Amino acid sequence: MQKIWVCLLAIGFVFVFSAPAPAADGSLEDRVKALEDTIGSWSIYGSARFQTFYNDNNINDDTDDQDLVWDSAANARLGGKMVKDKISGVYELGVDDDNGVSTRLIYASYDFGAGKLVIGQDYTPLGSMFYSNQVVANDNDLLGWGAIYAGRVPQIKLQLKNGLEFALVENKSSSKLNAFSGDVDALMPKLEVRYNLKSGMFFADIFGGYSTFKVEDVVMVQGGANFGDETLNAWAVGVGGGLNLDPAFIRAQVYMAQNAKNFGLSHTDANGAMFDDQGSIVDEDNFGAHIVVGTKISNKYVVEAGYGYVSSELDVSGSDKNTAMSYYLNATIPVYGSFFVVPEVGVFDYADGADGEDEHKDTTYFGAKWQINF
Repeated sequence: MQKIWVCLLAIGFVFVFSAPAPAADGSLEDRVKALEDTIGSWSIYGSARFQTFYNDNNINDDTDDQDLVWDSAANARLGGKMVKDKISGVYELGVDDDNGVSTRLIYASYDFGAGKLVIGQDYTPLGSMFYSNQVVANDNDLLGWGAIYAGRVPQIKLQLKNGLEFALVENKSSSKLNAFSGDVDALMPKLEVRYNLKSGMFFADIFGGYSTFKVEDVVMVQGGANFGDETLNAWAVGVGGGLNLDPAFIRAQVYMAQNAKNFGLSHTDANGAMFDDQGSIVDEDNFGAHIVVGTKISNKYVVEAGYGYVSSELDVSGSDKNTAMSYYLNATIPVYGSFFVVPEVGVFDYADGADGEDEHKDTTYFGAKWQINF
């Protein structure tokens, strides 16, 4: 990657300083513009992020553990953008000192006037709604704790200027579930749709999605009977929105899903569908909601509080709701330019398990995120 950037810069310098001037009084600006007309405009961006958090983890009635997180955030990034006429592209790397370099985004888009056609790895329609600014755990944003999130996945996406998004997304969550063996066939992409309505004081989102795959020749135990083929259906649907009462604001979202894990959603304590002993699919019902309130102080600082709740329950006798929740309070404090700090205190509570009993498992944390964009 470094060699590619070096080559591009070298070509650019050679063109700018050695190419014939377009006119006798041609300036450096003229040559730069000629270069942009040839290869398009390029820009590089990055975001350095650091976490300093203390965690108090309660695992059960008798066990607790404390730990300190003092590390670069896993969502620190470095990327580049290119624009030439109606074509644009983005390549963004995740830079983590523990897990190395990963590809966060790589996509290109064609602007056809009424909207854009996007191909490549990008945020999906159900992965691009960020109402919360919870910063712990690499900018968690209550994702999976009441905020719907489907991630950054390869897709073909249509984005219209009227706020409608439609995407055909790679189905990456198909599996043989808990079967001993079975042939998995995912013969259609996942469908995701979102409609976003905006005005000066409010915004609203309506969204949904559907995916399906088949497991053929289901066998539950080694040497057991072949129960034939089963088809799993997964879906999600929800609404959200926000109101700007400057200096205060409020945002909220609610969604329902069937087999959220198999759909590809981040949903705490969701295990997804399963086969029963007779090789029939048992679906899992999921619910999520969150609310965020905040206000600006002196038109400089932002104070925010958020609460999220999720539940999951198998459609089988004897199963109860597996619930979890998270809540936090933070403040965004600008330091200089794009440098800011966000101190935060909050809780992750795993609440009740699938048996309806308290899991006695939670984490209380406090600390701060440090971020400089460049």
